[in-house]
Amino acid sequence: MWNYLKSYFKIGELFKKIFWIVVSFATVGGVFFSLPLGLFVLGPAAVAAIKHTAKKFTQDAVVPYWGEWFTRKEIFRLLSGEKFKPYVTSHGETVRQVKVSSSGRWVCIKDRYYPLALVKRFYFSGGVNKCNVCMIDGTDIGMQEWSGSSEIKDAVTELMGTVADYPKDLCKSAFNAAKADMRVSYYKLATADWGEFRYLWEQKCRELDFGKGGEKVGKKRIRKLTDPNNIKDSLYNKTLSETELDAICNRIKFDKDLDVRAFSYLNRYQKDIYVLNGVKLCEKLGYPENIKAEDFLFDCIRDIEKPYFDDAVRVLSRFPREHLISEIERHVEIAHEKGDFVFGAGLLALARSIDYEISLERETDEKVTDEVSESSGTLGGSSEAVAQQGGVAVKFEL
Repeated sequence: MWNYLKSYFKIGELFKKIFWIVVSFATVGGVFFSLPLGLFVLGPAAVAAIKHTAKKFTQDAVVPYWGEWFTRKEIFRLLSGEKFKPYVTSHGETVRQVKVSSSGRWVCIKDRYYPLALVKRFYFSGGVNKCNVCMIDGTDIGMQEWSGSSEIKDAVTELMGTVADYPKDLCKSAFNAAKADMRVSYYKLATADWGEFRYLWEQKCRELDFGKGGEKVGKKRIRKLTDPNNIKDSLYNKTLSETELDAICNRIKFDKDLDVRAFSYLNRYQKDIYVLNGVKLCEKLGYPENIKAEDFLFDCIRDIEKPYFDDAVRVLSRFPREHLISEIERHVEIAHEKGDFVFGAGLLALARSIDYEISLERETDEKVTDEVSESSGTLGGSSEAVAQQGGVAVKFEL
């Protein structure tokens, strides 16, 4: 709640609302005190003031657009656990007007919060660096009050990375299709996995755009995509549709010179959502071909907050049970020795997916407490982090 309230007062939203309430009452009062002439002279001004005041109360200036769809309670919840730090560009420049949340889900620009995965694009125009924002449902929310800074423009452009510019109507159709697939409404989107939703939305956009060119153009695109020289670049740098992933899968299956291990380097994917390309490719290849990418899949469950976590768990859970149990135990021992409880949580989720109980040597409560206290320094020492790690540590016990 503090993040929201801090921005609410800093941008002067409370005073703006009070000002417009006063203006509305003043104009309405003027109409009544000068009837009947005032009805014609001040009437239109009073109506306009009332409409503007009502708009001020329905719009959320702190969380533009999505704050109007999500409940205030959800907005407080989503922002409450976040810590924001100034964005540091690839050149080492610190941009204090642009802050990124600890989870990477939010960007705060001059005290306005935007959920990154739900923003289609920040459009900067001309030398004045004015910025229009368009959301992934195709809605253009207009020029932003904070725009006009080249420093902000450079930081936000780098932060968003390469974004395909699809037409608004196509974005809207893809958004509705993604909502239907994930069975979420605008309101329930607040509690959904935004990374997974963004990936699915981009897939739908590519599918719709793919079909525009007809069968001949489609075949040409697939041939180019499945060229061995192009596969890595495509997997690492863009969201691929199911059709495109199927084509790459078939190429790997029938080309002995291609190996899924060549596409199994987590750190080479340019965005977290692009890792889903590699995970879904492993799923399509199936066992035993995808076991070559086993290390990659285990790397994908090291952080339960990542958008590819659930998919990686699903793919791993389909490996032969005895082999998978052996690998789980091996990784659990490593995670335990390193005190990596975050990875431990991922391994627990994987074990539960196959109804297997992780077995570790029993430890005393004092030792668990010491490990949690030490590891809390890694997570910034917050009470929330300690509580989370403590919960995972206890679950490690027999």
